[in-house]
Amino acid sequence: MARPIARRLLLPLTIFVVFYTIFRNAPVIPLAKSTHHPESFPIPLERLHAPIKHPFVNNSGPSRDSDAADDGSANVLENKFAGLGVLNQDSKIEEVPALQEASQESQNLIPLALHGLLTCPRSPNRFTDHIRLPNLLYNISMSPRSASSKEERRFWNPTIFALPYWAKTQYIIVSMVAPNGEAQRRNVLCEANICHPKTAVSSPTHERSCSDDDLDILGPNGGLRCVTAPIEVSVPPTPAAKCEGLEQVFADIPGFHDPRIFYSGRGEPILMVSSQSQYACIGLWAIDLRAVYPEIEEILASSPKRLGPGPLMSYPTLTELTRSPPSSRRSYEKNWVIFSPSVSSSYLQYELTSSTRTFAKLIGGGLTTPNMTDPLEEPCLLDPTLEEIQGGHYNENSTWHQATPSLKLVLCSRSNATCNAETADSVFFAAIHRKHVNAWGLPVRYERYMVLWSTKPPFSLLAVSQHPLLMANETTFGWTAEETWDDDHNAKLENRGLWGRITYTTTIAYAWGREEGDVREKGTGYLDDEVILSVGVDDEGQVYGKVVISELLQCLRICPGRA
Repeated sequence: MARPIARRLLLPLTIFVVFYTIFRNAPVIPLAKSTHHPESFPIPLERLHAPIKHPFVNNSGPSRDSDAADDGSANVLENKFAGLGVLNQDSKIEEVPALQEASQESQNLIPLALHGLLTCPRSPNRFTDHIRLPNLLYNISMSPRSASSKEERRFWNPTIFALPYWAKTQYIIVSMVAPNGEAQRRNVLCEANICHPKTAVSSPTHERSCSDDDLDILGPNGGLRCVTAPIEVSVPPTPAAKCEGLEQVFADIPGFHDPRIFYSGRGEPILMVSSQSQYACIGLWAIDLRAVYPEIEEILASSPKRLGPGPLMSYPTLTELTRSPPSSRRSYEKNWVIFSPSVSSSYLQYELTSSTRTFAKLIGGGLTTPNMTDPLEEPCLLDPTLEEIQGGHYNENSTWHQATPSLKLVLCSRSNATCNAETADSVFFAAIHRKHVNAWGLPVRYERYMVLWSTKPPFSLLAVSQHPLLMANETTFGWTAEETWDDDHNAKLENRGLWGRITYTTTIAYAWGREEGDVREKGTGYLDDEVILSVGVDDEGQVYGKVVISELLQCLRICPGRA
């Protein structure tokens, strides 16, 4: 009995031994290495009614903004980083996209939908070269109705973003307080609503009517007014590692400046500020706004369409953002832009000028990869021409710098039933400025442009405004009133004067009122959505405007792409 069983087991055992011998010495075939790719993701216009009623004067001194010199010290990402595993914001291992991938693109691939935004529906002003949009700028008041006394402090360079549509209030404002002789930089925050005169509240229906008190405070066109009393934004002071030369004055000034608020790709409300750097003199820091203003935690976590808590915090405490390698860091950093191709990846764009563009991937804790800009990408922004300089309104020291956070845009209309965010092309866009200075290097004016770049590696620049943009009742410095209003017949008939020597765009954000399914959608919009532009005036005033994106992004010029 035992022998037949042994014979039956002998054959399978022999086969097993043979196969084991063969495969033990066979070469191992590695699994294909995965490469991370970020995800792709009619309102009537108001006519110009009257000049804006300003509660502030226009006798500004030198601007508080100064640009760091472009030293070209950021290094290009070397091929050896192509397979480097790094931590993303979810603490998962990802691979840094390699420059080899970028170099495979032979040209700038322009989404077809962008071609519809290249035409100019309006002619530029023949003197100033501006395109004037038909949208008004409105006043902002930090004095709520409930206040026992009128707010007498002056506020400037506001940053505004919208709360979800289900919130009782519409917007959050963070504004800088004019120093009035004290060294400390102070910033205040309030929740605010927009109102318009009753005769102007027809569409969209979610706009609110102004009370007589609102119109007395804001002026005849209404505007944006605090609902809650402004509170000081409590962000811990940071010590400067080293301030030298003219920058020594910044070493002992407590508080932060140039705040910007925006939504990350995962829906976090991020406050980015300039404050003393732990590496040099002045750096950029990020903190979740919920850590500073806990009142909005419940709002972000109470979506009627999605159960569960709000997004996790990537920046629960004040975190300095950096450049890598350390040798590329500068003593005074400012005007950086974060863009998020997906919920799990974010990038920092450091410079965007006529000669330099640098950006890197955030890998956690404020740390970044080295520069990832495609080395073959050609510059897109243009400096003043010799003819413009000889005309006396420009000078060769004019510079470009970034102005606002970026927004993600799906290149179709929300109202179009065939528009699908999963299949449509998308881009990032932001406002940038061409800064004009005088012979002493002091700012004369900022010219507003819109710039667009791809949502896919290597995140190439795609387009920029052909002409600088002005709002309907906005003026520009350097020309006479007759010249700056030459493109507006009614303004010339009213003999309108100039106001606002410098108007500076600090934030763009999607306007309140559209229905999102989740806060992760707050940073993404469509061509028929509205954006709100926060504008500082002469470093001592604040206004805002609202524009439909398809109006804001018209008259674009395509960027040259790769060499």
